[in-house]
Amino acid sequence: MPKGILFLSIMDFTDKGIQVVKLTPEYFAKNGWNVHYVVTRNNSKKGSYHYQDEISPLGVIVHRSDMPSCWLGERLNNHLLKTIYSKLRGYLAIIKLAWLGHRVLRNNKIDVIYGGGPHGTLAVHLLTLFGRGRGKSIVSRFYGTFLADKIIKNNLRGIFLNWDEVLAFRLTTNLKIVTNDGTRGDVAVRAICPNNIHNLRFWVNGVDLIQNNNGVSKDLQAITICRLVSWKRVDRALACVAKIVNDLYVKNFKYHVVGDGPEFSTLKRLAHELGIENNVIFHGALKHEEALKLLQQHELYLSTYDLSNVGNPLLEAIRANKIIFTLNNGDTSAWIKHRENGFIYDVDDSMIDRMAHDIVDLINTPSLSTKIKKNIKVTEKEKLWTWDERMQAEFIDIDKLVVSGCQ
Repeated sequence: MPKGILFLSIMDFTDKGIQVVKLTPEYFAKNGWNVHYVVTRNNSKKGSYHYQDEISPLGVIVHRSDMPSCWLGERLNNHLLKTIYSKLRGYLAIIKLAWLGHRVLRNNKIDVIYGGGPHGTLAVHLLTLFGRGRGKSIVSRFYGTFLADKIIKNNLRGIFLNWDEVLAFRLTTNLKIVTNDGTRGDVAVRAICPNNIHNLRFWVNGVDLIQNNNGVSKDLQAITICRLVSWKRVDRALACVAKIVNDLYVKNFKYHVVGDGPEFSTLKRLAHELGIENNVIFHGALKHEEALKLLQQHELYLSTYDLSNVGNPLLEAIRANKIIFTLNNGDTSAWIKHRENGFIYDVDDSMIDRMAHDIVDLINTPSLSTKIKKNIKVTEKEKLWTWDERMQAEFIDIDKLVVSGCQ
């Protein structure tokens, strides 16, 4: 009889965003497992799914429902009240995930229960609390975290406000998988549960193979691919473009923004206010393969997130051998070395000015561009996995849990 795995998560599948959520259950289905995926989808206008179609990976049985919400809560403007509302929605989603998971467990043979993110992980433990996880292998999966930064800075208030994520990290599972996305999830795990790290897997995501351009284009245009939320700070990149165009007089410089989200209209308005609306092209959310095609067409990649910049878009820029401009936060410096294989800046008042001057210097110095692209190709070969390599590593470890009867 085929092995069975049940995923619980508030993260739905998407063809315009994070790929690992879709690729993981899909890989198990391709390898002959019975795969059930329970998701409570956030269709809020402030979320990242309302502008995306519902899709389902081949061979995966999807049990999809809406995340609990209320009309009044969706219209709150006060930051504190919005935070409280978001937390309450999350707690209700955990209960709903557990209930829907219970129904799947009651009617199907399941060997592994897989909690995706803090909500999914807590839902799994709610199931086990009531005995539904007995005899199953338990996997917890974290796609990055804001906690490590708070722990490093000893931000007790921030840690307390994220007590649910702390609890999700602390709870014991047979396997704990954390994405190495530069947010230092390994630091969070070691601080929260230092005596329970033997089963930690701290893995970077895989990256699709991308056809690389030969040489360096004379038309050095820039691109950013990300969800348009406040902490990804696309406004910094816009400020850099404004300096290039208005102060350094490179009037034909172009910047392409791929993505959608709650900051979309704010960023378009900012581009207008900065006088660069003719230099910035907002493409909106594109399917993943379309975004990669656009990435191939432009030589410069800008990533100016607050927390960490080593998400899949930056890894894809490395895979495509682009010239990367980014910030020295999280573990970004483990990937990018200034003026060796890219450009990386400490976050300070002169950062935008230095970035703008370096971009113009790059435009005027083809030999520097050639050196950077040569070195980023070395980084690609030494540090990146393909998605198949990444998924195979996870599949082998989880399969071993079932074969060994690990509970």
